[in-house]
Amino acid sequence: MTLAVLFPLLMAAVCALLARSLGRRTGYLAALGFVPALLLAVPLAGSSVEVGGTPLSQVTGWVPELGLNFAFRGDGFSLLFAVLIGVIGALASLYSVAYLSERERFGRFYPYLLLFGGSMLGLVLSDNMIALFAFWEMTSVTSFLLIGLWHTRSEARDGAIKAFLVSALGGLGLLAAVALLSVAGGSTTLSGLDLEAVRASPMFIPALLLTLLAAFTKSAQLPFHLWLPTAMEAPTPVSAFLHSATMVKAGVVLVAKFGLIFGTSALWGGIIVPLGLATMFWGSWRALKQTDLKALLAFSTVSQLGLLMALYGLADAEGRFAATTHLLNHAAFKAALFFVVGIIDHETGTRETFRLSGLRRKLPLTFAVALLATLSMAGLPPLGGFISKELFYEAMLHAGPGFIAVAVIGSAFTLAYCARLIGIFFGEFRVSEDDTGQPLKPQIHEAGPGLLLPPALLAGAALLFGVLPASAEWLTRRAGAALDFAGYEGHLYLWHGVTPALLLTLLTWGLAALLVWQAARVYFLQVHVEFPLSSNRIYRGLLRGLETLSSRVIAGTQGLALSDQLRITLAAAGLMGGYAVWRAPQVFQPLEPLPLSTLPIAVLLVAGALGVLLSRNRLTAVVLTGLTGFGSAVAFLAMRAPDLALTQLLIEAVTVILFLLVFRSLPGFRSLPRGRVRQVIDVVLAGSAGIGATLLVLASLRFLSPPISPYYLENAYKEGGGKNVVNVILVDFRGWDTLGEIMVVAMVALAVGSLVRLGRRGQARSEKDTAPASQDMLDLQKRRS
Repeated sequence: MTLAVLFPLLMAAVCALLARSLGRRTGYLAALGFVPALLLAVPLAGSSVEVGGTPLSQVTGWVPELGLNFAFRGDGFSLLFAVLIGVIGALASLYSVAYLSERERFGRFYPYLLLFGGSMLGLVLSDNMIALFAFWEMTSVTSFLLIGLWHTRSEARDGAIKAFLVSALGGLGLLAAVALLSVAGGSTTLSGLDLEAVRASPMFIPALLLTLLAAFTKSAQLPFHLWLPTAMEAPTPVSAFLHSATMVKAGVVLVAKFGLIFGTSALWGGIIVPLGLATMFWGSWRALKQTDLKALLAFSTVSQLGLLMALYGLADAEGRFAATTHLLNHAAFKAALFFVVGIIDHETGTRETFRLSGLRRKLPLTFAVALLATLSMAGLPPLGGFISKELFYEAMLHAGPGFIAVAVIGSAFTLAYCARLIGIFFGEFRVSEDDTGQPLKPQIHEAGPGLLLPPALLAGAALLFGVLPASAEWLTRRAGAALDFAGYEGHLYLWHGVTPALLLTLLTWGLAALLVWQAARVYFLQVHVEFPLSSNRIYRGLLRGLETLSSRVIAGTQGLALSDQLRITLAAAGLMGGYAVWRAPQVFQPLEPLPLSTLPIAVLLVAGALGVLLSRNRLTAVVLTGLTGFGSAVAFLAMRAPDLALTQLLIEAVTVILFLLVFRSLPGFRSLPRGRVRQVIDVVLAGSAGIGATLLVLASLRFLSPPISPYYLENAYKEGGGKNVVNVILVDFRGWDTLGEIMVVAMVALAVGSLVRLGRRGQARSEKDTAPASQDMLDLQKRRS
């Protein structure tokens, strides 16, 4: 399992290095990154998984002193989902080889795809909740990179930012929930939680609500569904991988697993089931309105996620069995349909339904694949979607009449938009750009095997799940012990006889036929009826409010003159010193005597500081500032700290150079007039800051607990293997701090470098823009003369 998580991350680095030379063939290498995840099918097939044997467990130390480990747990549900990620990830990588153009940045696309795959595998296999949160956030970051891959398009940037902000909100909720569960349950691992203690804790309800916030944002439930349709600006392989089979189901996975903790509470199902059904209805209603094929599939994904949430929210064996069955069916037919839409766009140049008709004449194989996947999504026999939809109806019948009513209406809309989707293949062949009938592409032909094989395999799986229900049930039963439905006695059949669920299915077909018959009126109603509030309007309003608030805060705090900001800083230093004296009044501790050799250094430092104060020109002030800094380096050297001395020398050299670079831009000493009152205030502030800083240093000598410095001295050579204590502290004892500081410096360097390059480009562009204008002016003057 550890290899399944880490191997895609390692292959991401390999693909980034070899992408320039391999080009689009990097996709074959990326597909290999998911092989360890596919090999998890071997333990998944073991009989012990179904009967509730001991799950696979692998623990790798992370920070053992704090009880933090990479603990992976391979129960039936986790292994099933990991294999699903491996299958869709490998197919998406192979599909992208034929789909992407040669101009694509393969050095970004495939590493991002593999990083996401590894993050998602870590999320579903993690037993440690801290690691689970870390992988959860990694999926948010990598999905942001994938959605915004074509960042030159404003729609892609908007979709990436929207997805990241909504996911970040849920990530904060998950972090808080993990902290509460760890404290209440006495463990940071899911398998080690004391469930009785968690349920009896006052933190139970807050943890439950925070978990739901995380799940709803990730799985696009109302009102957080707004990010998923705009995320479809990503390339089609990304949409098939992230937004149909994997990332959008992260919240569903969270509800499925954490339902074993919170499912005993009526609040759990009382929130999830109604909201899931509302999301199902709203997503199918909006999908029926769409004319872009990808947008239609996006809203249909929102609808299907609501269905899954409602089933898992029931928190009983019947609901979990039905949800896991539909999870498999949805992954098969939805990924296949995204691949099909990619073929249509690739071969015709458009995804608009009103510009397409009769495609089965030119794309017969694509039509066959699309027909199977669409029939499964519509819930029609003999496809797997029909079987799982029947299970959905059975579960909602037991939940209540209101729930089954919403389920039937939402399913009718689903069947109606499936009819619109498959309708582009019927009728007279036409692929036009506008009403004149001008074709977008003169030559339209069937896609090659690289584009057809991945969706064909998935559509074949959807057909297999229908005509051979035992195959779907066998896979579903793998998760029985993990999700506590191993004792459920229901089975999957294509024909159950005349049951209430079948009668509701017939009613659904009738309502769907009515919607298709009155399609023009329904579309007119959808276009002209707008709700006063929408999630996108709320989102934009919140963004504008945050931008206004941040601008006002910055203007009120950072918009001051430099001298005023320095006055605030000095006043804060004085207050901190006074607080230190107040909290630790015995600040005057006996100090160790210093050798006389340090006296000249002290005189040098004081002289430099006074010299800057009394300077009357900028050059003298710069030189004396450097003198103070170099004096500090000499002090470090006298105290036998050569590393600190060298660092100080480098900093002072860079500081002096920076001063000299901006020398001409510095204000003159006489250009900042100050009245006598302000001079007195500045003297008081400077004096209080100096006294406060001194008292703060003296107060720090009075330790509240035994100091840690003797430990470093005693163990530097023993544990760090170095005789230089400072080096050992920086590299070994505080290695992560040092790494973080290096990363900060590197990020600043990259930012500065980027700004410099942008400045040069802007200057060059302005020169190019002004040159023709200047020549035109010269020509105009010559004509006038």
